[in-house]
Amino acid sequence: MTMFAYKEESSMSTMQQIKASRESFRNGKKLYNQGVYEDSLAEFCRAVRLQEVVFGKYHKETIRSYLEQGKAALKLAGQSGSEEEDLILTSLKSFQRATRMANVSFQKALNRDMWKDIETNWYDVHPETDLSLGTLSEIFALEDLGDKAIKRHQYVKAIEHYCGALSLQDALVGKDSLDGADIRYKLGSALLKTSATPQAQETLQLAYKCYVDQVGKDHPATMGCVSKIKTISAS
Repeated sequence: MTMFAYKEESSMSTMQQIKASRESFRNGKKLYNQGVYEDSLAEFCRAVRLQEVVFGKYHKETIRSYLEQGKAALKLAGQSGSEEEDLILTSLKSFQRATRMANVSFQKALNRDMWKDIETNWYDVHPETDLSLGTLSEIFALEDLGDKAIKRHQYVKAIEHYCGALSLQDALVGKDSLDGADIRYKLGSALLKTSATPQAQETLQLAYKCYVDQVGKDHPATMGCVSKIKTISAS
């Protein structure tokens, strides 16, 4: 992806971005069905990049693009030799993003169907003993426990759960995933509630850096993180 292409996308109107994202999704599906996985992945990456901005992460089109991006990365991983590990990480990050957002936006039946689709594709190329998807499920469960603790104003418990989720997250896919940044943002917010200000600021800065690297300074998640960090500076 060239800087010129990024600038070209950012200069589009909202309607142009929507049209371009849907065109990329259609192209990605067509190329996937033809077995042209590298070009298919590039199209889904473009679709996701545009949809994160114009639709947001919870929109059904964004979720489905992440799902297809993960499937294309997984297929390509089996053909790529030295790049296999990076592509496997891309697929895991994509599947996690799709599943986390679907848990908010989709009905339970659709979530189950999507997870079955992910499992089918994953175990087509991995042995049944592979624990990666199980680890994703553990991360989902710990984050959910953290969210429930926040609602009950049990901030110390929330911090414990979010830290547990991040420990698994970082070990599985590294520290540069959007979902990891989302959990770090939640952790930083919980730390602020316990007056652990230095730790909160450090955690939020890590989330901010990831957001900037992955989706840019103008993305709503990045700007929300900036606002939270500013509350620390102002206090």
